[in-house]
Amino acid sequence: MKLLALVLLISDFSSLTLMEVVNDFSKSKCSEFFIKNQNHIITPTVFKGNQYKRICQRWENEYRFATLYDTKNRIPIYSAYKYTGINAPPRKYVTWKNEPQLENPSDTANMKEIKGDEIDVYYNQAVNRDYAESNTINDIKYTRGHVFPRQYAADEDQADSTFTFTNVAPQTQHSNQKWAEQVETPMKDEIQSVCQPNNNNPTYIVTGVVPGNKWIPIKRKDNNKVKGEGVNIPSYYWTAYCCVHKNERISKGFLSLQNQPDDRTYELSEMSVNILNGRLTELYEGSLLKNFFNVFGDLCLT
Repeated sequence: MKLLALVLLISDFSSLTLMEVVNDFSKSKCSEFFIKNQNHIITPTVFKGNQYKRICQRWENEYRFATLYDTKNRIPIYSAYKYTGINAPPRKYVTWKNEPQLENPSDTANMKEIKGDEIDVYYNQAVNRDYAESNTINDIKYTRGHVFPRQYAADEDQADSTFTFTNVAPQTQHSNQKWAEQVETPMKDEIQSVCQPNNNNPTYIVTGVVPGNKWIPIKRKDNNKVKGEGVNIPSYYWTAYCCVHKNERISKGFLSLQNQPDDRTYELSEMSVNILNGRLTELYEGSLLKNFFNVFGDLCLT
């Protein structure tokens, strides 16, 4: 009887210690962040290969959003999240966090702040030092560009969860500001107006990047374990939203060429999700993309 109780206790405990790095978004605890077609979860295209990890982003023991992460380039491919029309209060002090399970699958499922010597065993993701010292090679200081932006968070804890190095990629200060001014803020205003989202009818959003051909060099104590050339500097940022309002699906996509370090070019295009799918298919062809890239499957194409 005691043995049976112990087995049940272990079983209950195992069900609570949910993995953060998962094998399938559609069957995971963070499937809620993806659009549904009737009863089916539709996730954006997932690349094949061990470097691409599906992460249910977990903070304070709750799932906050989902990310497809590239451990070789040390940047997210995309993050998926919902916008309910509720906005987090003004920013409080937050800490930058990392994902322990990308380094050790048996580690905690919660993201956490890392400091000191622990930084040197984080090989599969960027750390704060990489961005802080990004200007030591070519005098260009790169900012931590959010993929899931803080301003779309519904509360302080979700806002805090966006400050993880698996949800950011390098941007120059110029590109970071332009992306916020020309995409993040006006797109949120547009969603408020045309979608009128709420908790029962959220707007689904996917935001991502396209890897470029330049990197922020990184240092670790054992550089033999460092894969790739450092933290990849994306060539493009992109985003798309989809909602249902008055029984009509409404959607739109944005694609931005990020400015190069030696000039101030910044090109932004607004388009249908169908056209965005085509452009991303072209841009991702250097990856292990075998078919077309789709943000929302066959939904929300116009």
